[in-house]
Amino acid sequence: MSSGKASTYIMVIETSDFLHRLEANQFNLFTQKLHNGISNLLEKFKGAILKHNDNTYEVAFNSVTNAVLCGLKLKVNFKYITPKFDKSIRDLKLGITDGKSSKSKILATRMCEIVVKDKFVISETVKKDYEHENRNSFINRGDIKVLKQTEAQFLTQLMNYVETIWNDSSFNVSDFSKELRLSTSQFYRKLKKLTGKSPSTFLRDFRLKRAMIMLHHRKGNITEIAKKTGFNSPAYFSKCFKEAFNILPSKYMQQHS
Repeated sequence: MSSGKASTYIMVIETSDFLHRLEANQFNLFTQKLHNGISNLLEKFKGAILKHNDNTYEVAFNSVTNAVLCGLKLKVNFKYITPKFDKSIRDLKLGITDGKSSKSKILATRMCEIVVKDKFVISETVKKDYEHENRNSFINRGDIKVLKQTEAQFLTQLMNYVETIWNDSSFNVSDFSKELRLSTSQFYRKLKKLTGKSPSTFLRDFRLKRAMIMLHHRKGNITEIAKKTGFNSPAYFSKCFKEAFNILPSKYMQQHS
């Protein structure tokens, strides 16, 4: 394009850990409703599905306006197909970035998985391009988080490192700041602002999400999976898992056997 803007925008949609907590019969009913709803909206806003599974979609849009408006509509609609009594699961995670880089999908995935809960996350470029398409107007809403370029760089460095050490039970969270060349207080402040979590909580939650996927796909028994995900004690792992997902790993495995 002559303006130099990206012609493609990448959206990643995730239902977080919600789907994995459902029992098999609920799971099938919910996924059918979810996929029908998402497919209909993507068609309406001219989004092309690049790939999807039970709880994740990667979608490409040629129009940044369509991408942003589709994201807002998806978040509203998701609330109508989830149980009203549990507000903690009535939220869809969304991240949109421009498609200029080969790593755009990775960044969009990290944006919706890692950045502070309940936000619809868009990159700074997406905001600027939206304003360009809409005569400098932007939808200023509390539930949209615009990820600054410096925050995107921090997120990329953080996650590149986390993915090399997350299953090392001897890892000390103080090593985070050394690796990212920040003081302990600088790192804590940046991480807390971006994710809403302390370093130890952030790493624990990351490990638990990986553990849930392993349990779901039967990558070992509970003791083995606890060890593979950086937990020295199966009992402590079960305690953390229950606190995070409101279900014991043993019960979770029974439901998905």
